[in-house]
Amino acid sequence: MQTFKKFLFRELIFTILVVIVALILFNSVLAQYYLPVFWVLLGLITVLTGVLHYSIIQIQNSGASKFANRFMMVSGIKMMAYLVLITTYAFTNPSKASVFLILFFVLYLLYTVFEVILTVQYLKKNKNHT
Repeated sequence: MQTFKKFLFRELIFTILVVIVALILFNSVLAQYYLPVFWVLLGLITVLTGVLHYSIIQIQNSGASKFANRFMMVSGIKMMAYLVLITTYAFTNPSKASVFLILFFVLYLLYTVFEVILTVQYLKKNKNHT
């Protein structure tokens, strides 16, 4: 559980940095591309990143033999949730869909890189201790 608390703290710091950069950009050069749903999107991606990381920790603790299958299942569920979100927004707000998709992609890319770096660090550290 200590590992997950450490991840959550790092994710909080990362999210604060993303919020600061977003506020600066949306109040200056990207003001015309601001969508209020950005904050909901940021919150959802942050929560799903935390849930996936928690799942990875639980999967790793349950044994290496089931890790790949369970990891793919959890990642697939996350992808499906993102797909439902994107599709729903695109159909309900077609005029803003392209801006939404770009915002989603940027956040997804940022949080995926963050998640992969911390997950690889965790798996390497955990492998050395077993």
